[in-house]
This record gives sequence, C-alpha cells and structure tokens, in this order.
Amino acid sequence: MTIERIEIRTLVGKLDRPFGWSQRWTDIRGVTTVQVWDSDGIFGWGESGADPQTLAALQQLAPQLIGTQAGHVRATWQRLYETFYQSHGFATGNVTALSAIDIALWDLAGKQAGKPAWELLGGRMRDAIPVYATGLYYTENDYPDALFAEASGYIEQGFSGMKMKVGGKTVPEDVKRVLGLRKHLGDGPHLMYDANEAYDSATALRFAHSTTDADISWFEEPCPSYDDAANARVREQSPIPISGCESLKTRHEFAPRLANRIYDIVQPDIAVAGGISEMQVIGQMANAYGVKFHPHFWGTGISFAASLHLVSTLPFTPPKQVPEPYVNEPVLEFDQTPHPVRENITPGFEVVDSRVAVPDGPGLGIEVDEAAVGRFTVGEAIVIE
Repeated sequence: MTIERIEIRTLVGKLDRPFGWSQRWTDIRGVTTVQVWDSDGIFGWGESGADPQTLAALQQLAPQLIGTQAGHVRATWQRLYETFYQSHGFATGNVTALSAIDIALWDLAGKQAGKPAWELLGGRMRDAIPVYATGLYYTENDYPDALFAEASGYIEQGFSGMKMKVGGKTVPEDVKRVLGLRKHLGDGPHLMYDANEAYDSATALRFAHSTTDADISWFEEPCPSYDDAANARVREQSPIPISGCESLKTRHEFAPRLANRIYDIVQPDIAVAGGISEMQVIGQMANAYGVKFHPHFWGTGISFAASLHLVSTLPFTPPKQVPEPYVNEPVLEFDQTPHPVRENITPGFEVVDSRVAVPDGPGLGIEVDEAAVGRFTVGEAIVIE
C-alpha cells in the first residue's frame, strides 16, 4: 500500500492564565499535526511543535512521501534524513518535521497490520510506564499557596514524583521555593527542578549546593544545551544528578554527549529528536553508555502515546532483578500544565500508582477527535496529494 495523501495543520489554543519559566511566559499552547493516508484510506497521526520552521520543513519533506510504500518506516526515515544531511539541517525544522512524519508512519503501519506500534518495534518489556508530573511553573503570586496546592494535587492524582521550574527568579528566591516545596511534600515524593538553560556553571553549582537538603532527583538543563564544557563541569561537581538534551536531534547530536558523559540522564523528546525510529536508537545508545533515559514530553496525546510505545521497548539501565523507576527503569515526563489543544483532541491517560498503561490498540492505540482538531486549526490545512 502506498501513501496517497498528507494533511498538515497548525493548532493553537489560548490559555486562561499565562505561566512562565526561566526564558519567557506564554499564554498559548500549540502543535503541528500530520495526518498520512494510504491507498486504502487508512491514516496515521503524528505531531511536532507549532513553529514556522517545522511547518516549512514539512511542506518540503511531505511531497517526497507520495507514492512510497507506507510500511517501510525506517527506510523512509533514512531517505528523508539524507535529503538534508549535507546541509546540516539539525538547527532548522527538518528533524522536528521528520519526527512528526515518523510518528504518523508508525501509527499508520500499526493500523495496517492491526497491531500496536510496540509490537512492530520488536515487543515491549513492560505493560505500563512510570511517569512523573511536570507543572509547578511560575504563575502570578503563586508562592506559597498556589504552588503547594498544585503539588498536593499531583500526589492526589497518583504521581510519585513531580518537576518544578527554577531560574525565573533570583537564586535566593528560587532556593526558597525549592526548600519550601520539599518541606511541604515531606520525604516521600520525588522532586526535580528544571532551569531551562538559565545558569552558567558557577551559578548552577551554587544553586545545586544550596538545595542539597531538598533531596532532588535531578537538576535539569542547568546550563545552555550546547555548552558541553559548562554542563560537564556541573555534572562533575554537583551533588545532584544532571539531566538535559530535550532540544537535541538525532543520534548524531546525542553521540558525543553520551560518549563524553556530559549528563547523568538524557531526555530526548520524540517529537524533536527524530520520532519513534530515532528515539529507539538513542535509547539503545544511552543504555550502552550506562546513561539513564527519561524522555521529555510537552505535546498532545499523539506524542505521549508514541513515547509510551517506545519506552516500553527499552531495556533497564543497568539490568537488575527488581526494576526501580528513577534508578534503572525509564521514567516518562507527563506534562500537566494547561494545554487546551491536548485536552480536547486526544483522550486522557489514567495514572495508576504513578504509571500509565501502554495502549494495546493498533498503531498508537488512541483516537484523535478530528472535530476538535478543526476547531483549533489556524488558517487552512495544507493538503499534499
């Protein structure tokens, strides 16, 4: 069966209340969706970010799919990748566009075969994936009452861990927030914080040493993502494990960071790093280097479902008799911040004992509300036939 039609949409939803992190504040959430049809009318869904670079790259790459075999996912990935390889297209939207296409092709292949994506990927090693809640962004006048109430809500929802933002206020103010939240939560839940590249190495180390009493599971993106020297210094001297790499793309950008042990934990995003195909390669590479693999997620249920399928296939790092999240078992980020698009176009995922079940239906195993997709679409859909 060949690919006959592709539909690309930009979806944007307005937030009732803006929130922020170290780099900026936002009052919208968006996503770019890709829908790929085969000659029998079966279709798959993919997604990536709602940025102009991704949209432009999709319009360049998608026409190359028309008339190709729908089930040859990995071969298609490599062929598309090679079209921009020599131009060093990592810094543009090429890889994010390829990520969306790849996710859609795995969804389509699974629906064609009547099998879940995890089965086509070689089988799963776990039926449910450990997750943690991402939220605790900056909002107006949030400390302490609103911040503490939000954190308590995640515990009530069944999460055993959560991640907060730092770097958006002065160091003393953020240290106060971290220590205050840990005191509020008590000793049980995992607590992580994310600076979103806000610090130089000296400031990051100062911050890490100031919060050692908060029992932090990891310090995410302490320094700019491409400043390997700064991140390596923090990793070597920090009392807290260091994580990063949510913005890196393909195995080629991960390879030197893994080989040089820049991070204790890598966090690729399936809608950024190259889709399901490439994320499986990156996950295996991290396992080979003994680096923990806890993927990033900030999209809709399309990329979340794709991440569930992918993570279910990965080995423990390192293997041991008893799998333990945060220790040797991958933990998946589960964004809980307001996202009108996500909340309307894809179903919710139930959290039970801080795990989410891997879908068993064909492809990604989820249904996308096409009417809701239409309501959030900005402008006209781009149709390629």
